[in-house]
Amino acid sequence: MKKQLNIIFNILIPTAIGFATFFLIFYLYQKMFFEYRWLAVIPLAIVTGYIVIENRKEWKMIKQQG
Repeated sequence: MKKQLNIIFNILIPTAIGFATFFLIFYLYQKMFFEYRWLAVIPLAIVTGYIVIENRKEWKMIKQQG
């Protein structure tokens, strides 16, 4: 049970918040800079990279505990 809660609180919730933030930024790019909307790939890459790195750290900690 503790392992499941660790996964939910340390991986799923931050991932959801990160991608929600990305889509908010992407929406703003589309509305404000329609011609340059391809630049929204930059925040996607940053958010995705950060989430992947953090999730790897969390998985290592969870594997060590269990």
